[in-house]
Amino acid sequence: MNHPLPICGSYYTDFGILHLSLVGDSVEGTYTHHDGHVKGTLRDGSISGTWVQRGNAVEGTFQFDFDHGANHFQGQWTATDGRSGTWNGVRLRLPQENEGGFPGGWGSHSAGPLLAGPMIGEVGERDARIWVQARGTSPLTLVVESADGQTRRIVRSPEWGDWSCIVFHVDDLRPDATHSYWLENEHGQTPVYPLPLAPSASARAVRIAIGSCFKWYWRQDLPIFDSIANERPECFVMLGDNTYYGAPDWQTEHTMMLAQLRARNNPSLARIIAQFPTLGVWDDHDFGPNDADSRFPGKDMSMRAFRRSWANARWGTSGIAGLFSSVRVGPAELFLLDSRWYRNASAKTLLGKEQLEWLIDALTQSDAAMKIVASPTQVLAEAAVRKQWECFRLNAPGELDFLLREIENRNIRGVVFVSGDLHMANLFHCEGRRLPGGFGPDFWELTASPLANEPWMESIDDEDPGLVSECIDSCNYGIVDIDLDRVGAEVRLICKNERGEVLFEQPVALDTLGIR
Repeated sequence: MNHPLPICGSYYTDFGILHLSLVGDSVEGTYTHHDGHVKGTLRDGSISGTWVQRGNAVEGTFQFDFDHGANHFQGQWTATDGRSGTWNGVRLRLPQENEGGFPGGWGSHSAGPLLAGPMIGEVGERDARIWVQARGTSPLTLVVESADGQTRRIVRSPEWGDWSCIVFHVDDLRPDATHSYWLENEHGQTPVYPLPLAPSASARAVRIAIGSCFKWYWRQDLPIFDSIANERPECFVMLGDNTYYGAPDWQTEHTMMLAQLRARNNPSLARIIAQFPTLGVWDDHDFGPNDADSRFPGKDMSMRAFRRSWANARWGTSGIAGLFSSVRVGPAELFLLDSRWYRNASAKTLLGKEQLEWLIDALTQSDAAMKIVASPTQVLAEAAVRKQWECFRLNAPGELDFLLREIENRNIRGVVFVSGDLHMANLFHCEGRRLPGGFGPDFWELTASPLANEPWMESIDDEDPGLVSECIDSCNYGIVDIDLDRVGAEVRLICKNERGEVLFEQPVALDTLGIR
C-alpha cells in the first residue's frame, strides 16, 4: 500500500528544530532559529516556499528535497538581501508504518526481503546469530541448509518499534558440517551465503581480524574490507567508531538508528559481514559526541540503538550494565571491553570497578591458551599521555595498574591486547617486570586504525619507549594469527594496509606471556 510522504513531524536542521505540518499540499512550520516560520507547497517529494525570522526581521525563499520516508531532506535557502546557503535536516522520530514511515535510510536495499544485512554475528561451535533489517513487518524466514541436506527454518515477525531489526538465533547445528543460509518472505529471497561456525575449543589455530574507525560509509568501493575477507578470518572484531555520530545523529534514538544503518549499508562492508562472523564494541563516535563519557545524557538511547544493530550473544551481565562480553574462538578467548558506559574523567575510570572485576575473574577462569583483551581505548601507550590522547595510562592509570598486577599475581597466561581509536597503527611491547624469583609476563598491544577515515599522520616514534612499530599514513587492519603448533612464534601480530600488504609483523612466543 502506498502512503503519502510523511512530511509532518520534527527535524533537527542547520537552523534549529523545525516542526512541519501538512494540510492537503500546503505546508506550514516553525523553527527555533530567530523565531522562524515557513510556508510552502509539497510537490513530488519537495517543499518550496518562503521563510521569515521574526527575531531578526530577515526573510527569503527555500526548497527542501526529501528522501524516501522523509527521514532526511536536503535544502537551499535564499534571503531577500542576496545571501544563500544550505538548509538540511534529519527526522527526529520514525513515523508508524501506516503513516508511510520508512525505517531504512542511506543505502537500503531497493528490493527483496531486507532493507539491510544480513550480518553474521557471534557464532559458537553449534549455533549462530544473524542480524537483518527486514522490509516492513511481514513475517521473515531464515533458512539454514547443511551439506547433508538438512534444512532449518525459523520464522520471525519484525517489530516496527525495533526499526524492523531482528537477530535470528539458530542452534543445534552440526559442528562438522558445512552450512549455508538465506532469508525469504513475500518480497523475495536473498542470495545464499556460507554460514561458518566457531572452531572447536580444542582447535590449534585461528585467525582474528580487527579494525576500528569506519567513517567513509558513502564510498562505494572500500578495498580494505575485501582484503580482510581474503584473510578468511574466523572472526572480525570492529573495535569502535564503527559509525560516526555528528550533532544531528545523537539527538534521538531514530537519528542514531539512521546513522547505524547508513554505515551497515556500505556495500564493501556488507560483503564481508554477510559471510564472516562479525562482533562490535563501541567508542565515542558510535556512543555520542567526541570523547563522550558516562555523563552523556543520551547514553540509554545510544545503548539501545547499538544493541539493536549488532548480534553479539551477550551485553554485560545480568547484574552489570554495559556492552562488554567474552567470546570463545577456538584456542583464543576474546574479552570485548566497554570503555564508555563507566568512563568518568573526574573519577579516572574507564571500565568501572564492576567491569574491571568481571574482566579479571573472566581471564582467571578462562582455559583458552590465548586471551585477547579487545579495548576501543589504547592500553599500554605512553606517548598518548603526553599528547593528551585518550588511553588507559591517561584516563584510568589506577585501573591499568590493577589489571596488569592481577595478571601477574594470578599468573594469567597468554594475554595480549588489541585496540583502535587513534587513526594510526601501533605495536607496543612492555617487557615482563622483575618479580620475586623471576619475571612477569611480557605485554603486547596491537592498535589498528583507521579502517576508512583520514590517518592522523603524527608519528610517536622516539616518544614512546614501548613502541615497536607504527604506521601513520594509511588505512589499515590487524590480524591476530594463532597457531599453537608454531613453536616459539605461536602468536603473530600483523598490521596490513587496505590492499592486504604487510606493514609490520611481530612473532610472539607463548611462553613469554606468563611468569617465567
